[in-house]
Amino acid sequence: MTNAKPPRRRANAAPITPTPAPAKPRKTFAERGEQMLGDFAQSLSEVIIDITALEVNTMVVKQITGDKFMPWDSYLSLYSIDTHWTVRSNIHESLQHRYMSLRRDLEVEYLLLVCNPESELFDPNIAQQQDQLQILSDPNALMDITHSHLPNPLIPHNTVEMQKVQDLLRNSKFSRTLRKVAELKAALDNRNRTLKRMDALAPAAHAEALEHEVKTDVIYAQTIIQLDGDIINRYNDDLFSHPHRDLLLQIHKESVMSGERQWRELLGFILDLAQKTFAQLGNALSGPGKR
Repeated sequence: MTNAKPPRRRANAAPITPTPAPAKPRKTFAERGEQMLGDFAQSLSEVIIDITALEVNTMVVKQITGDKFMPWDSYLSLYSIDTHWTVRSNIHESLQHRYMSLRRDLEVEYLLLVCNPESELFDPNIAQQQDQLQILSDPNALMDITHSHLPNPLIPHNTVEMQKVQDLLRNSKFSRTLRKVAELKAALDNRNRTLKRMDALAPAAHAEALEHEVKTDVIYAQTIIQLDGDIINRYNDDLFSHPHRDLLLQIHKESVMSGERQWRELLGFILDLAQKTFAQLGNALSGPGKR
């Protein structure tokens, strides 16, 4: 009779304790100060870009609303523009191409950002889709929500897409373009309402009323003063036949003088603030080393 030996029991293996990742060394006072200095310089550069030029426009409008620039609302209203939208929104036929032009400007600005390796929004996946970037070179390229590269704000349940929208609206360069395009759309909206109202008039009265009414929201005079001293003046042809030409020119002249004075004061304030801030940070950084 053979005696069977009981199986040898294996010793329990000791649990493997993961090696803790080495703690990141804390930044020194000088390093933190340099980072603060860099962040401040970056913020200051974005502010200066916004005010490098003074632009004064003189136009006649039906009314002045109290609406303020709301990035999300402006982006949502512009994103929705396509050929189907112009029909659904009852856009006058003569203005449909201008609305599409605004939408294209926004699309192009976004693509220029995501295709630029130096941009914080750079997306190599989009930059490599050369066959889908025809809008950059072809003004007649098909453009609708299906073919758009812009982040879609119409799907709030998609957290990834919503984060892309938020990142885009925080980009200072895109925000400046969005503001200008939104202002042009507001003027087009007023023009569209006027044209639709004129269409309801009798044909005999239509031509004369149209000639008078639709000339609102037209920029009659524009002056741009750049930081390097260049001054650009533009005048609409309609200004010289306008019954209040002299008054409009006088208003524009006074607006330019007032705007230039405020612009120079603002530039002086920002430069003085930057000088004092850099001096304080410099003293703080050099202080510990002197001790």
